[in-house]
Amino acid sequence: MKAFFQGWVVAILVMAAAIAGNIQAVMSQNVKTGNFLFAQTQIKADELELPVALALPELAEVFFKKGESSSGRVIGIDAQGQALSIQRNGKTAKIPLSQIARVVFKEEALAYRSNKSPIIRGGGERPTGKPVTWSGIPINNFTVKNSTQGQAVVKLKPPVVSTAQLRGIQSVARNRQYVVDEIQFNSQQRTITILAKPY
Repeated sequence: MKAFFQGWVVAILVMAAAIAGNIQAVMSQNVKTGNFLFAQTQIKADELELPVALALPELAEVFFKKGESSSGRVIGIDAQGQALSIQRNGKTAKIPLSQIARVVFKEEALAYRSNKSPIIRGGGERPTGKPVTWSGIPINNFTVKNSTQGQAVVKLKPPVVSTAQLRGIQSVARNRQYVVDEIQFNSQQRTITILAKPY
């Protein structure tokens, strides 16, 4: 009888050890799965893309690499043809991006918010946040939506800006308007740099 009970005790101990081993294996597997899912979440977060509304003031000065300049309203950027379109006195001109050093928007030129209300930068209206510089933006991520009102959109995502920066930009853009001060082009890399301030 004693041997019988001893046999049961041994069997119970063996089963307990096996169950403990299985629980540990399952827990280990869950931890690994959790880390894997967390890594996947991080990757998805890095793939976020934020469209940001931009205001282009009515008058811009286009500075050429050879030292000359030309002024007008920026009405479009052709990513395929690598050209900037400007309009003045009813006439439109296309300028190859490879010839442009930078485009500077006049401080006194009128700009419009997305709701069409005017922004008078040279008339006492001051920026409501720090200037920003976004570099290395693919040209086809920038689109002029309404050339008459100077409304444009830029799509921002990592690595141009970090996920944390995207959240900050989104927070600012919720109730303010980014107005472009300057645009620079890198025609070889097909990218642009945008300098802007929130109003």
